[in-house]
Amino acid sequence: MRRAAPLAVALAAASIAPLPAHAGPQPLEHDLRVDGAVALGAWALYAGAELAKRDLAPSSCRFCEPNALDASVRGALLWSHAERARTASDGIAFVLPAGMVAHQLLAARAAGDTNAGWVDALLVAEAAGLAMDVNQIVKLAVGRQRPFVHYGDPGREPGPDDNLSFYSGHTTFAFAVAAAAGTVSSMRGYDSAPWVWGVGMTLAAATGWLRIAADEHYLTDVLVGAGTGLAAGIALPRLLHPREDGTSARTVAVTPIPLGIAGVF
Repeated sequence: MRRAAPLAVALAAASIAPLPAHAGPQPLEHDLRVDGAVALGAWALYAGAELAKRDLAPSSCRFCEPNALDASVRGALLWSHAERARTASDGIAFVLPAGMVAHQLLAARAAGDTNAGWVDALLVAEAAGLAMDVNQIVKLAVGRQRPFVHYGDPGREPGPDDNLSFYSGHTTFAFAVAAAAGTVSSMRGYDSAPWVWGVGMTLAAATGWLRIAADEHYLTDVLVGAGTGLAAGIALPRLLHPREDGTSARTVAVTPIPLGIAGVF
């Protein structure tokens, strides 16, 4: 009986049949003109808000005091050289989307249709842009004071970002890009989709941690950013760009084995 569990695992792993091959990436519903306009408009709106931030941002905090959990986590994770964590999080914000676009192009080329990779990049940009617009609106409306302002020198020169802590834009962006790229890769049927999810989620989580270490955000800012970015990255591609054949990202293949059944979903 002691060998039963390892044997069952081995049999289940060996019995997972590969899904039927598809000639090229699975086609997704899209309209280049519409999706291009949505993505461009979303990022233009975000850029406009950034340029007008000095006029749009609240001059004083509406939510100034951190709760006990946020204060405790800040004390545990804050780096002594916070600027290094800030630089690292900015670096991931550039590396992550570049890496995801490169992957989509290479995966689509390997599947036999390089053009699908450019469509993938557009769908990821669309989801991330819409997620960032929502983030920008909430930031400006909530007016939460950043931790480096709350715990910093009261005599410092104020800046337009001082009261835009909730919720984390870096974290939202990282999770939206990673989740959208992972979702599109799964829907396309790319063999590398699990790697996209694994690497993307790791880098996105690292971004959230670094934003706390940099004293830019509290834990709750990061958690909400992660949740909204993840939701946008998964939901928007699936809702706006389902497979043209009407199937889900993976079909179900069930194979009987001596000690039960094994399935791939």
